[in-house]
Amino acid sequence: MSKFWRFVLISPIMGLLCYVLAFYSQLSELPGNDQIVKGYFPALLFGLWAGISAFFICIYLNRWVSWQQKHAVRFALQSVLLYIVSLIIVVVYAEMFLLSSTDSLTYKQFFLRYHDEFLKTLIISFIGVLVFNLFDFLIYSYNQLREAEVKSAELLNNQLNLQFNALRSQLSPHFLFNSLNTISSLIYSDSEKAEKFIRMFAESYRFIFKENKKALIPLQKELDFVKSYNYLLEVRFHDAYQLKIDLPQKILDTYVPPLSIQMLVENAIKHNQISQTSPLCVEIEADKNYLCVKNNINPLNKQPLSFQIGINNIQKRYAYFTHNDILLDKGDYFKVSLPLLYHLN
Repeated sequence: MSKFWRFVLISPIMGLLCYVLAFYSQLSELPGNDQIVKGYFPALLFGLWAGISAFFICIYLNRWVSWQQKHAVRFALQSVLLYIVSLIIVVVYAEMFLLSSTDSLTYKQFFLRYHDEFLKTLIISFIGVLVFNLFDFLIYSYNQLREAEVKSAELLNNQLNLQFNALRSQLSPHFLFNSLNTISSLIYSDSEKAEKFIRMFAESYRFIFKENKKALIPLQKELDFVKSYNYLLEVRFHDAYQLKIDLPQKILDTYVPPLSIQMLVENAIKHNQISQTSPLCVEIEADKNYLCVKNNINPLNKQPLSFQIGINNIQKRYAYFTHNDILLDKGDYFKVSLPLLYHLN
């Protein structure tokens, strides 16, 4: 049921209850059937009027001074407007009472005779306006809390999906088979290097499974993983591949989404030729408030489709923690700049 129809259904009932309460407080008895025309029907009608007026006042104020913007101003404005409406209703009801009364009363005589009832009505109206505003604010607060919880759950779910996609990309069979082939060849040619390769290989996978569950990790921890992963690449490509890390100490305490830098290093491997005649150099450096990963360009004849997917994954994960965009620059070097995150959210 829409909010409008809830007002339409509830407000006449509230008007009727207010009439019964006022009648009982005056005569110490409930109104009878003889009050259907003079009492019940006007109470239902004016209750509906009050409810619809309150609905449209709330709609109007939501456009100009919502509860979210200024609580106190909204409360004051809504109270004033609703109280003005209640005064108009009281005046109209009094006028109808005078017109239907058999006594020829002037306005002054009417006020003198029903002075107490008039003051009671004004006080009840004032209290009713305050109660309505409090309920309106409480309902708004509850809805905001519920929306925040739903949004938080959606963000968490999206973030987990992105992290899962990042994890899945790192567990590709292609990388696993290449590593196993390298181990197989090293076992017979260089057992010590094979042992270190296996250790670094295991360390890389341990990091992937352990840290990928986190939204952010310290940059230093990500770099430690990149160095372990880089050893696997150095053994595979020998002198045709090189990684340079030149970062000031002060930014090592910043944060990055796990696997983000490693994904950029892997993208450089996937999208470039690597040979003794076309070596690849990947550099990690700082530039103002950005962490930059760049590489020289030795493009493959046929580019794989995974690059844009990896960049989009990183961009979406960064979007949860900063409004600063990831910067892409393709000139003599292909450069990806990641905004530095100084606080763990």
